[in-house]
Amino acid sequence: MIEMFRYLIGILEKRERRQCTILVVLNFLSPILDIFSFSTIIFIINIVIREQHVSERTVAFTFFMGIVSIMKGFFDLWKSKVHNQFLYDGSQNLSVKLYEVLLKENLLQHNQKNHVQAITLVRNDSQNCMIIVASMIEILANLLMMIGYCAVMVYISRWIGVMSCIAIMILMFVVFFYHHRQIKLYGEKSRGYSIKTSAQVTIAYGCFKEMKIADKAEAILHKYNDASMQYAQTQKEYQHNRSVISIIMKNFVMAAVFGVLTCILLGADQNIVFMLASMIMYFVILARMIPVANTILNGLNNIEFSAKSYEVVKKELIEYEKIRKTEEQSKKIRRKELSFRNGLYVKNLNFGYNDQVQIFKDASIEIPAGCSIAVIGTSGIGKTTFLDLILGLLAPQSGEIRYDDYDIVAHIDSQGECRAAIGDIVSYIPQTVYLNGETIRNNVVFFQDDKISDEPKVIASLKCAQVWDDVMRMPEGLDTLIGENGTEISGGQRQRIALARALYKDFELLIMDEATAALDMETEKAVIDSIQQIKKDKTILLATHHMNLAYECDIIYRIENQKFVKIK
Repeated sequence: MIEMFRYLIGILEKRERRQCTILVVLNFLSPILDIFSFSTIIFIINIVIREQHVSERTVAFTFFMGIVSIMKGFFDLWKSKVHNQFLYDGSQNLSVKLYEVLLKENLLQHNQKNHVQAITLVRNDSQNCMIIVASMIEILANLLMMIGYCAVMVYISRWIGVMSCIAIMILMFVVFFYHHRQIKLYGEKSRGYSIKTSAQVTIAYGCFKEMKIADKAEAILHKYNDASMQYAQTQKEYQHNRSVISIIMKNFVMAAVFGVLTCILLGADQNIVFMLASMIMYFVILARMIPVANTILNGLNNIEFSAKSYEVVKKELIEYEKIRKTEEQSKKIRRKELSFRNGLYVKNLNFGYNDQVQIFKDASIEIPAGCSIAVIGTSGIGKTTFLDLILGLLAPQSGEIRYDDYDIVAHIDSQGECRAAIGDIVSYIPQTVYLNGETIRNNVVFFQDDKISDEPKVIASLKCAQVWDDVMRMPEGLDTLIGENGTEISGGQRQRIALARALYKDFELLIMDEATAALDMETEKAVIDSIQQIKKDKTILLATHHMNLAYECDIIYRIENQKFVKIK
C-alpha cells in the first residue's frame, strides 16, 4: 500500500501535489479539532461534577465552544471541497495521460486492447487510482484521530481504556488481514466482469444486422446475462464483506462494552454516581471510535479493491514516460521537411509478427512519384501489413523504407540523423473507415478545425469522391447528421465520404487499403479517374483485390512468397 501511495504521489502534477498537500493538512487538522472539541466537553463535565455548580464563566466558555463547532462545520465543508477537487481533477489529469498513451502507442500495443478495455482504463482505472491516494490520506488522518481518542480514553478510564484500545486495534488487524485477499480478488473480478459486460453491450451495435439476420438475439442476451450476473455477484459479495466488517466492529465492541460494564457494576460501591460520569464519557468516546475504525477499514478495503486498477495504470504510465522521453529526445533532432519528388523505395524488407509468422523476407519494391500503383495478393498475404510498414505504424526487423532520401526505419537522410512526419505528404484511407455521428462537413474536415473549414475545398473533395450529388439530395446538405459511424447513409456513401476526407488534405501520396471495396466497379473506376484528373501530379497506391481496378493502374505488384513481384 505504501508503495502504491508513493508511486501515485510521484506522478502527480505540480498543481495536484499542491492540492494533495492542502488535503493532507486539512485531514490532519480535522481530527485534532475533533479531539479538542470532544476533550473540551469532557473538561466542562468534569468541572461541573467537581464544583457541583455551573458558573457564568463555564457557561460562556461552553457557548464559545458552540461557536467554534459552527466554524468547524465550515472547515469541514472546505475540506470536502478540496477532497473532491483533488479526487476529480486528479482523475481527469491522469485520464488525459492514459489517453495520450492510447493515442501515441505503437500499432502492436494498440491491437492488444479493445475499446472497452481502453474506456475502462481511461475513465474507471484513473479514478480508482486517485481513490487510493485519497483513501490513504484519510486512513492516516483517522489513525491520528484514533490515537487521540485512545489517549483520551486512557486518561478517563485508565486500565479499562488501555485494554479497550488494545482490543479494538487487535480486532481491526484481524478483520482486515482475514478479508484483504478476498477484497483484492473482488476488485480484479469486478473489473474483468465490468469489461466483459460492456463488451456484450457493444455487440448489439457492432454487429446488429448480423445478429438480427442470424436470429441470435437470445444467444447474445444470454451472454450478457451471464457476464452481468457475475459482475453483480462479485459486487454483492464485496459489499457483503464490507458489511460484515462493519457489523463485526460494531457488535463485538459493544459486546465487550457490556462485559466491561458488568465488571464495573459488580464492583460498584457508594461512588457509583461519580463512576457513572466516567462511564458515560467512556461510552461516548467508544461510540466515536467505532465509526473511525470502520472508516480506516473501509479505506484499506478501497485500496485493496482498486489494486488491479493501479497495476494496469502503472504499466501504462511506464509506457507514458517512455513516450515522453522519446518525444523530448526527438525535439533535439533536426526536423526534416519530407518530400516526394522521386518516390518511395523499399529495400531488403524483413518483417514478421513473431518467429513463426514471417510476412516479408528480403522484399523490395519501388513506388515512383506521379504514378498509380496497385498491390494485389490473396487475403491475409500481407497487403495491409505492407501499408502499415510504409506508414511507419509497424517497424520492420530490418530493411530500408525511404521517402526520397529519408529512411523512416533508421530516421536518417543524406545529411544524417533527422525526424520527419509522414502525414505531411501522405493521406490514408483504411479498410474500415470511421465516421462520427456529426455532419458530413465535420466528417470531411475531421482532424482539421471544422470552424475554419474551406467549404469550396470540402465540396471539391466530395465531388472528386463521386458523392456530392448524394449530399445535395440530403435534407441539410453538408450539415446533414449521418448518425454514429454513418448509420444514416449507405455503405458506399460512407466509403466515399471517407475518401473525401483523405482528398481534403493536401498530399503527395494517397494510400488506399481496399478503400473502394464497397463501391460498384463503375463508381470505383469513376472515383479513381476523378482523383487522377484532379490530382494529376500525385501518386496513388492501392491495396486491392479487384483485378479490374488494379489493371487501371500504371504499375501492379503481387505479393507472393514473402516478396513483391512486378506483373505490370
